[in-house]
Amino acid sequence: MLTRIKAGVLILLTLLLAGCGFQLRGGDNLAPELRRLTLVGDDKTQFYRLVAARLQRAGAQLVEPDMLTPVLTISALGQGNTVASVNARADELEYAMRFGTRFTLDMPEQPRQVFNVTFNRSFLDKSEQALASSREQQQLREQMEFEAATQIIRQLNRLSF
Repeated sequence: MLTRIKAGVLILLTLLLAGCGFQLRGGDNLAPELRRLTLVGDDKTQFYRLVAARLQRAGAQLVEPDMLTPVLTISALGQGNTVASVNARADELEYAMRFGTRFTLDMPEQPRQVFNVTFNRSFLDKSEQALASSREQQQLREQMEFEAATQIIRQLNRLSF
């Protein structure tokens, strides 16, 4: 008897959540106006391919440009390093790595919308282990490309027309 009551309450809560429009975070739901989209950028880069794959997974159909199709233009992912900490001998110990990109959305008969995506990450200087340090930086860059692509989709999900 108690399990039937628990099951009934669980079903009721599920129906209430579904009825109020609740969606799990991270769901990629683009606005209907963005279901057909032209993606512009350097299509030979991993970052471009990540954004294209994420858009398609979110339900966007990538098409050739025409007058009625929104155009999403992504810039290359930029990277810069600055010294974050030094030791007593003024040797560099830690770096702050900054990643960033800009993307624009051109909707037909609407003004251009410009968005920025930036990330800061830190890593240790391992000058005695140069190969390990370069691998760490490469892995960090790949993670930032993935995060930047995710942020682009999230920002597009928030748009309403």
